[in-house]
Amino acid sequence: MRALTAAPDVPTALRAYDRARRPAAQRPARTARLMNRRAYARRLTGLRNTAMRTAIAVGGPPD
Repeated sequence: MRALTAAPDVPTALRAYDRARRPAAQRPARTARLMNRRAYARRLTGLRNTAMRTAIAVGGPPD
């Protein structure tokens, strides 16, 4: 809403909103992509499994 009130027109407001939101929205997508690569890796599976177990122990199971 701030982008709409601060900008002179809608296209400018949408660009400002996109600049503000894009990093936060891309972070989960980047993390999911990385986790997917690790899940299907054929090398270093012991390391992968240990890292996954540690991540679940620290952060809890996925929802």
